Amino acid sequence: MTKNNLFISSLAVSASIIAMAVPALAQETAAAAPAQEGTAPQAAGPASNADIVVTGSRIVRDGYTAPTPVTVASTEELAKTTPSGVADALNKLPQFNNSLSPSKSANNFSNLPIHGNVLNLRGLGTPSNNPKGPLRTLVLFDGMRVSPTEYVGTIDTNVLPQLLMQRVDVVTGGASAQWGSDAVAGVVNFILDKKFTGFKGLAQAGVDQRGNNGNQRLGAAFGSDFAGGRGHVLLSAEYSNSEGMLRQDRSFSTQGYNFVGSVTTSCGPSANGQQRTCTAAPGTAANPYTIASDVRISALAANGRIVGSSVTGNPFVGRVINNDGTTRAFSLGTAVGTTGFQQGGDGYKIPNDTNAIAPLTNYNGFGRVSYELTDNITAFVQGVYARSKYHYFTQGNSLIPATESARIYKGNPYLSTALDSALTGANDYYVVGQQDAGQPKPIAYEKTDYWTATAGLTGKFADFNWQVTYNHGDSKHSMDNVGLYNNQKLYAALDAVRNPANGQITCRVLLNPAYASQFAGCQPLDVMHGDPSKSTPAGYAYATGTSSYRARFKQDAFAANISGSLFELPAGPVDIAVGVEYRRQTLNLTSNADPALLLTDAQKEAYFAGLRGIPRVETALLPYPTGPINTLAYWLTNVGGSHGKLNVKEAYAEIAVPILKDTPFFQELSVNGAIRVTDYSTSGTVKTWKAGATWKPVDSLLLRGTYSHDIRAPNLYELYAGPQSGIGIVNDVRNAAGTYGSGQNVNANTLTVGNPNLKPEVANTYTFGTVFTPEFLRGFSASIDYYHIKVDKLIDSLSAQQLLTNCLNAGGSGVVECTQIDRASPTTFPTLVHLVPQNIAFLKTAGIDFDFTYRTAVGDGGLGVRLYLNYLDKFDAQQYAAAPIAHYAGVSVVTSNPQGFPRWRGNLTVDYTNGPFGITIGEQYIGKMRLDIPGGTTPIQFVDPKVKPVWYTDLTLRYTIPHGDGGNFEFFTTVNNLFDKDPPLIPGTVPGVNPPTNIAVYDIVGRAFTAGVRVKF
Repeated sequence: MTKNNLFISSLAVSASIIAMAVPALAQETAAAAPAQEGTAPQAAGPASNADIVVTGSRIVRDGYTAPTPVTVASTEELAKTTPSGVADALNKLPQFNNSLSPSKSANNFSNLPIHGNVLNLRGLGTPSNNPKGPLRTLVLFDGMRVSPTEYVGTIDTNVLPQLLMQRVDVVTGGASAQWGSDAVAGVVNFILDKKFTGFKGLAQAGVDQRGNNGNQRLGAAFGSDFAGGRGHVLLSAEYSNSEGMLRQDRSFSTQGYNFVGSVTTSCGPSANGQQRTCTAAPGTAANPYTIASDVRISALAANGRIVGSSVTGNPFVGRVINNDGTTRAFSLGTAVGTTGFQQGGDGYKIPNDTNAIAPLTNYNGFGRVSYELTDNITAFVQGVYARSKYHYFTQGNSLIPATESARIYKGNPYLSTALDSALTGANDYYVVGQQDAGQPKPIAYEKTDYWTATAGLTGKFADFNWQVTYNHGDSKHSMDNVGLYNNQKLYAALDAVRNPANGQITCRVLLNPAYASQFAGCQPLDVMHGDPSKSTPAGYAYATGTSSYRARFKQDAFAANISGSLFELPAGPVDIAVGVEYRRQTLNLTSNADPALLLTDAQKEAYFAGLRGIPRVETALLPYPTGPINTLAYWLTNVGGSHGKLNVKEAYAEIAVPILKDTPFFQELSVNGAIRVTDYSTSGTVKTWKAGATWKPVDSLLLRGTYSHDIRAPNLYELYAGPQSGIGIVNDVRNAAGTYGSGQNVNANTLTVGNPNLKPEVANTYTFGTVFTPEFLRGFSASIDYYHIKVDKLIDSLSAQQLLTNCLNAGGSGVVECTQIDRASPTTFPTLVHLVPQNIAFLKTAGIDFDFTYRTAVGDGGLGVRLYLNYLDKFDAQQYAAAPIAHYAGVSVVTSNPQGFPRWRGNLTVDYTNGPFGITIGEQYIGKMRLDIPGGTTPIQFVDPKVKPVWYTDLTLRYTIPHGDGGNFEFFTTVNNLFDKDPPLIPGTVPGVNPPTNIAVYDIVGRAFTAGVRVKF
């Protein structure tokens, strides 16, 4: 047995040892001790057992145990170690993997809303570089589908009223037949405490030990009966604020760590002498990746570099621009084994004063009123309003060839005499690149206003329960990226000349009567003296603007459900649940920087008419070209309009049939089945189904198993997204013959667009497991469940790098990937790479979930122990039929969008309460991994591929002071990451894109403190 497996086994056994070592057998209420469905009887809050409907089934029967494994966690328990919120606590459970949260998101770009707490069961939402964040997890609020909070189809669970949540049910297997599309990985159902009476409040504040990431949270909730108990009202309001933190607030983020090739013997000066080119690709056996510090990209200097000229042999090409307008030789620093990269010297990287965690403010309000119209019919109406506000630094304004360079023409007043003299003709010029000369960073301001309202009737007749509901959801998302280079104004300002009438420096376009009025107010911009915002502040203000988009997503949903007993069999009643649902969704997104308006050459020529120096397509014959324009409206955040609608009609039925009961070796034997027929206006009719069985050979042992066929239909954004521009560094390798590929390792422009021909993803899931509740050890329960999920027709798109690599491997033509790459010639760098989602991939995962719970009395107090474990046996993906299968299990993925798939993950909570005092210790375990970039024909090679296991310890102390009749004040303090565990050093392959660790898995905050008070009356 390996050391790692021995350690995990010891952890699992320790929970049982704790249980057996305690002589007392008293058990506290299950409201404070959540248990796996099918374990010992439990209650949740003030509701009776008969009121609890666990999400594994729609069958409503007291004591009914569904075959589907469900983890049930009370919000009270979750808050004990994670006071920041329910979603943050859920993400510590091993069932969730690679979820999005404010501390686990990159903040360099603002093209898509990928913030908030977006839950990702099984990690199924991110098999590759999916920029939309996790999908394939269905989120319910008290059994009703939550409408998307963002137009890309994701749900930020921060919008839900946490103070009034009673528990969270997590269905860890396919559940589309019962609950509908998106339940491929499972269902997360936030259960409302509908019978809450009284008042509860919360006030807390926190900060990390270095004084960063300050946060505050306030909330209040109220519940009361009225009309003699026939009516009930619930109200809550919550506020949370996080001040975020910068990358430079963590020392390990300031060292410029990056993975580069470890072998430099194959590296030498490029043809133009401006960088080094390596013939051995990094990450191969001949050139394994290693970690180096102070890694930079050689293409530019931060302050500015002359990278080309229209004059052949110009002596200033390749030189760095100094703040005084002079130039100096570019320092290539120390060689590394990656083309275009270097250690030290000049060059550029994404700076450290950008956000590692984006500042965030959330507001949330909830109200619900229910009233018993008759003894058997209750009407209710409820609503949620939430506002989320983010602001963060995006990538700084840059002039990066070939799509965002500056041409500085002869006669430009900002050229030194020496530089001007080296340009011979009146129309000769320099090509200048600049990345971060100190100019202000653009700031993205994002705001989402979300509201949803539900009205419904519930009732009973005979042995049946029924419910009819109507829901409307509305999300408005606004994004303003302030301070970006507006390219139309930028290139007008860069082309500075002296006005012959007065000798003053002006914009050349203002001297052209045909265009002067269009560019009125133009101010010259100087990039030849360092920071242009200081050398020409008026010009910088003119050249920058705000790229904005507005999106609105609306959903109307109707549902009618009925469940109850049909008839009795000797083993018990035959129960059914049937229902119909209808949804209508609409998406409208508008933008002031729509790439669709600049797709053709004619559109671009008209948009930039009257200007010279616009970046154009480079060819072998025209290295400083006059070809087609190769830029868009803004430096970043060119978001296309999106418009679409769909409707969904569904009908389902579920049945539970008891076979045997109270017979030897068959204390219970029952089967369960469900089927759903769904008609999508966009993709046709699909069927989903599920079959399962439970068997209790003895009272203390339950065996269960399920098999299901599930789907996820493409959402509106995947179907109808307009063109979205992006950038990213790609290694455009040149083949050995020198006939294909540019050999450059720089930013490539990408354009992503929706695909209205997408079809639903289909999945097949089976689970089987056991639940053990021994009579000789009251308060102890254990469940072990195996799961296997395979998703076919997975909606995915290849990355720009994958397209380039596949086309290169095919010889430069003859495969579909080559048609998605625009090049002026086979050996020039791509002008554009087209990314299109398609039903091309499959994904398969399998593993084992463990859940151990024990509660007992110790002295005058109560002890509770709960251990969650997950073993990941398999996580394989294939992006298209001919591609190699990517093996993710046990891998920390090294990309700009990192993911982690440890074989073992665990969460152990030990809680002890004695009178007014309580203490909770939480241990989160993330198992060892190896470094890789799955998807290639061979594993990527690293000098040291090992990632050691990591433990995080959380400690909470609390003291309760009784108040009045059943009320109390609970004072608490929590220390998260008690031992200030640093994350493993796992940089990316592009300098400075993220903090140098796997942000999807590890904590980057460090030791953090929270103190507060909870009040109940």
